[in-house]
Amino acid sequence: MIIKHKTIRMSKIFVLFLFIVPVFSFAQIITKDNVKGAAKDDYERADNHFAFGHLLTADSLLHLAVKEKDNFIDAWILIGQINLQYLRNYEEATKAYEKVKLLKSDYLNNIDFQLGLCYMNQGNYETARAHLQPFLKQNKIIAQERMLAEKMLKDCDFATDAMKHPEAIKPTNLGRGVNTPDDESMPSLTADGKYLYFTRHTGTGMYQDENIFVSIHTGTGFSRANSIGNTINTENYNEGAQSIAPSGKYLFFTSTDRPDGVGRADIYMSRKTGDLWERPNNIGGPVNTPGWDAQPCISADGRTLYFASVRADGRGGSDLWLSHLSETGTWGKPENMGETLNTQYDEMRPFLHPDGNTLYFSSNGHPGMGGYDIYMSRKQPDGTWGQPVDLGYPINTPGDEIGIHVTTDGSTAYYASEQKDTYGQMDIYSFEMPAKLRPGFTSYIKGLVYDNESRDPLYAFVQIYDLQTGDLFSTLSTDRVNGQFLSTLPAGKDYAVEVMKDGYLFYSQNISLSGMTEAKPFEINIPLNRIKVGQKVVLNNIFFQTDKFELMPQSKTELEVVLKMMEKNPSLKIEIGGHTDNTGTEQKNKELSEERAKSVFDYLIAKGADANRITYKGYSSSQPVAGNNTPEGKALNRRTEFVVTGI
Repeated sequence: MIIKHKTIRMSKIFVLFLFIVPVFSFAQIITKDNVKGAAKDDYERADNHFAFGHLLTADSLLHLAVKEKDNFIDAWILIGQINLQYLRNYEEATKAYEKVKLLKSDYLNNIDFQLGLCYMNQGNYETARAHLQPFLKQNKIIAQERMLAEKMLKDCDFATDAMKHPEAIKPTNLGRGVNTPDDESMPSLTADGKYLYFTRHTGTGMYQDENIFVSIHTGTGFSRANSIGNTINTENYNEGAQSIAPSGKYLFFTSTDRPDGVGRADIYMSRKTGDLWERPNNIGGPVNTPGWDAQPCISADGRTLYFASVRADGRGGSDLWLSHLSETGTWGKPENMGETLNTQYDEMRPFLHPDGNTLYFSSNGHPGMGGYDIYMSRKQPDGTWGQPVDLGYPINTPGDEIGIHVTTDGSTAYYASEQKDTYGQMDIYSFEMPAKLRPGFTSYIKGLVYDNESRDPLYAFVQIYDLQTGDLFSTLSTDRVNGQFLSTLPAGKDYAVEVMKDGYLFYSQNISLSGMTEAKPFEINIPLNRIKVGQKVVLNNIFFQTDKFELMPQSKTELEVVLKMMEKNPSLKIEIGGHTDNTGTEQKNKELSEERAKSVFDYLIAKGADANRITYKGYSSSQPVAGNNTPEGKALNRRTEFVVTGI
């Protein structure tokens, strides 16, 4: 969520001070202590509405008060406060504070600070600087105001230079299907880009509510968004700042003040089965605390949770933290992401791209355009995070930019911004990500697993291995209702995809992304065969060098899967078959295919398999599965497989 409390949405910069209004009277002005008549009544009513969060009503009553008494200085101050901090009507706030300064320039000792904020929010950096510089020359300035004003001057310098060197892009509003006169923020997409989840903010003040909405990509654009449903969204609490797992099956989100809450804002998780979301669960401590814990982002492998939190051992306001999932399925003690990323101000809404090495987040603590900007940081070889880079103008603006999601392939970004063409104050936009700001290329595999005879979807387990290291990259299950799964695959590696279900032969798929900078996503249908005599499995992750029969190290991963299958099915008997294309002589191919089959046999026996349950045979090029007239066909014919010979 953007807000820290349900009652008031703080804009641009978290207010670090209170307005101190003297009670002395001056001849040329009217204060709240000496005003009379209708102006007094309107002011008191406005002050009461303001206390209860009725911001628009309060603003209207205050304008009636100053219409009655143009020199009513306290009314002008409250108009400025409401419009600057809450309604984000910066022109109106500027008008109000300029009036205060005209009536009595020293009535508020931080009036130039307020005007500096007003002009920064409008992108008028020179005028903002002209107010901030004399403000800092005063002697009696509270430390927090001085620190913030000095930072704002640095922001003025940064923004002035950024606007002279804009990025050659134009953010595009996603349109009325997604955006409304209310605020939309925190976009999050599934890895295939089909489902867009975001937070919609309705109402003002204590009547503000946040809920999660979803829009479906139709091929030409996003459909009209709908509520994610009342299993997640509620009438009495805020729900938002969500992160959808790349698979689309797990949703992490923030909710406030729920009966099962640990603190003011907690992180919850829900799982999707078919088209329905399950009742969410509070993920509990140590991630959630009595404080404010929000804006989660789950890593592509599901093992690390990134989030924003205000807690005692942080660096300032809201910091970025991470927590690792343990082997027992519990979240570990959160770790602060360090002083390179976190400042004494606020860092929010982390998004780790599926490449695992590129982090995007919002901050009002690093040099920027003013308010919240979006930054990018890359993981260094030693595991630390590099210096954040502002995404630049016009991606970042004088307004707030909070929450970004970069597509799996890194080409497109979706983010929430206060651009000039918004339907409300904040809308969701997309833009083509500049090359220098892109993450590493990442693809994905999307599959449908089903019974090869009945064609019914199957609940099965999918394991994806890094073939170079043999490490398990990802483990997941298919949807219990529709048999689908989806997993991201960072480039630069080769993967073994193994799909398994008790009572069935496993399925093997090889995906090579070594040296790739782009590739089409892998969308496949996966028929599983029940264990029956005569059924075959092609071992797509068994590797030999050309014209050699020694197993390459990358073959170990798949051979271990074969061993596990035989262990689970102690009566199963198989024949290992070696196959070649038609290149070379029949005699040579016969010998090569036989030796390759024997190499697999020898490995399995050496690992403890019963020799009475396994045989091997070389078939040369006698059983092609594709034509031998193309390189692709030849590659398919060069294979190792096994056939069930007994159960």
